[in-house]
Formats: sequence, structure tokens, C-alpha cells
Amino acid sequence: MAYVRTEYPPWSWSFSRKQVFASCLRRYYYNYYAAHNGWEDNAPPEAALAYRLKQLANIYTALGDAVHRAAENLVARTSRGRALPAAEEVEEEIRRYMRRIWKSSRENREQFLMRPKRVDMLREFYYGTGVSEAVLARINQRITQSAAGLVHSSVWAHLARPGVQVVSCEQFDTITIDGTPVFAVPDLVFWVPGGQWIVVDWKSGEEVEENREQVALYVLFVREKYGADVESITARLEYLNLQTSTELRFTEQDLLTVEQNVLASVEEMKRLLKDPDLNIPQPKERFALTEAREQCPWCNFFELCRAELEQSVS
Repeated sequence: MAYVRTEYPPWSWSFSRKQVFASCLRRYYYNYYAAHNGWEDNAPPEAALAYRLKQLANIYTALGDAVHRAAENLVARTSRGRALPAAEEVEEEIRRYMRRIWKSSRENREQFLMRPKRVDMLREFYYGTGVSEAVLARINQRITQSAAGLVHSSVWAHLARPGVQVVSCEQFDTITIDGTPVFAVPDLVFWVPGGQWIVVDWKSGEEVEENREQVALYVLFVREKYGADVESITARLEYLNLQTSTELRFTEQDLLTVEQNVLASVEEMKRLLKDPDLNIPQPKERFALTEAREQCPWCNFFELCRAELEQSVS
């Protein structure tokens, strides 16, 4: 499909968008509005910088990406009828990915400045904060534990059963709620003979309450996208780092609540639009900086906010 330039980004909603909106409105503005068209050669300086900063990963998100890639490879391997590898082999796969990003971040700063979409860069290297020994130890421990958690997950036994069909794996897709495209990317959805649907969400971090809200959205997605009855859908939160799994079932009332929460979030976001039909935002100043200023140095967009933050302190 040919590229069609738009002055403003298309409107949509996602769970991650809601999280960014709740964390800091200025971060939300830079991520979803200022960065738009920042990839163009003649982009205004702020748009170009916002686009570049948007591409930064951090050591934890890089680990999450590495684990999800390993899981995706295991899904493909299991679907072809191949045996699971040892946990050590999966661990090495994750470490190779992390080493590549680390090496790129350390050596390819100039290339990142020129082609930020194509060059991996960790925020810790871009801003020069580095990664502490304590964080490195935690990451190394999570790599080992997540690899073991992946290989020992009971999901693979389900996938190996006759007739099981992988419906989607890490695929971007949308459903529509009251005219708003809602993005959902379940890590894995598969169908079991007899009419059962399983939604899997791999987690490399800790157990938090909002994970339940996220998988409830995935269950709504499966119901809407594939016409599945909610009673036939089971969600699995696979906490790989903890090597535990939580199964969740939802009711129609639960999914109605999910829809209502999405619509409430959409309404809140649209209050900051000058033109909701064209998704034109209000001026940047209407998107307030977070009150939790201690978080700012760890944000991708700190470079864009630094002068304003220093002025507010003085």
C-alpha cells in the first residue's frame, strides 16, 4: 500500500495509550501528536526530535521484547511439531537479542540520530545514565527465570494436542467501539477442539492489577473479532519471571465494563482535541507536565522537557 501523508495522525485507542495518558499528558502529546511526520526530511525540529525520542527503548522494555520474540519462536516451533528446546537454549536466544541492542546502543549513536527507526538505542545510553549493577543483576536474573518459565509453561502441552489451531500470534489488529478503532495485540490466541478459546499474555515483569484489565480487553477483542462466546474464552497471564500462571474467566458484564472504560478514556482524551474529527490536538501547553517530576529524567522525552523543568525549579 502506497504511503499517504496526513497532517495529523489517525485517531485510535489502545491500552498502552491509556497508560501513557495517565502517566503524563505532555509525554502523551509528544508520543501521539508531536512525533507525527517527524520522520520526514524537512520535519520541524521538535517533530524530528519527538520522533527520534519515541524510538528509544529501555533495558526493561528491551527484555520484554526479547522474551516475546522467544515466545513467538516457540509457538512456531510447536506448531510445526518440533520438540521444545532446553531452557538454556532459550536463555541464550534472549541474551543474544539483549547483547545486540546493548552493542548498538553503545556504538551506533550517530546512526541512531540519522535513522532512529532502524537503529536500536537504549534510553540509558542515549541520556548517558548507564545501567546500574543492581539493575543488571535483576535483568540477568529475569532472563534466566523467564527462559525457564517459557519452556516449562503448560501452554505448549495445549498447543501440541491434535486439532488445536493457532489463530493469532503477536498480530496487530483492531476492533471498533463506538466508532473508535481499538488496537489489541494478544500475545497468543488459539482454539481448542470443542469450542474453547485460549488467550495468552506473556509477562516478564511483576504481577500488577492492571494486567487483568489488559487481558479483559483481549477477551473482548476475541469475542468481537472471532464471534466467540465469552463463556468459551479463557485468559492466561503467564508470569514467566515468577514461573506462575493465572487463569481468568470473564462475564458479559465484565466485557460491558471494559467497553464503558474504553469509552470513558476516549472521552477524556478527546477533551484535549481542538478538532476531534481530524484528531487535531490543543496547543502543547494544554498537555500538562506530570506532577511526579522525579519520574521525568527516566522518560524518553526528557530532552524536550528539560528546559521547562529547569525553569519551573528556578
